[in-house]
Amino acid sequence: MQDNKLIKALVLNAQLGNNSAFEQLYQMTVQQIYALIMRLTGNSSAAEKFTKMAYLNAWQKIMAKHENDSFAGWLKKIAVKTVLEERSKIKSAQESIVESDREMNEIDKNFLSSHPLEKLIHNLEFNDKLVFVLHDLENLSYEDISRLSGIPVKEIKAMIIKSRENLIILSEE
Repeated sequence: MQDNKLIKALVLNAQLGNNSAFEQLYQMTVQQIYALIMRLTGNSSAAEKFTKMAYLNAWQKIMAKHENDSFAGWLKKIAVKTVLEERSKIKSAQESIVESDREMNEIDKNFLSSHPLEKLIHNLEFNDKLVFVLHDLENLSYEDISRLSGIPVKEIKAMIIKSRENLIILSEE
């Protein structure tokens, strides 16, 4: 999906160092990015933290955004990379692994109870959830998901089929 003229102008101004332009981009996209991260984490405090980190990463990398990449697609990829990197850091930090895992796994009950599909998605294994959300909900290509996650395309296709089947089974329970 191509950016409209407003988005293109805001991105260009942000690349020139205009903080207000980036703030406008933030306001236009923050709900979408937060929802993506919330789906992946199931935890509102982690989603808030990772959303802030994703936008900080985006601001730092705004100069590297190519004109042909849609801003929303580029930003989603940064958000997913942020979540994956932070999960990796948490798992590798031995001294804080128990506390961090507890925080990451603490489910936001209100979010899940008010969104039945989200509850079903949350019950998937993380990698299955990741590829399902990115492909079926965020419309990323198999190749983009593979580049982000390091999972081969063939495996991603199998994971999506398995995830869909698991969601059907979970919905019938």
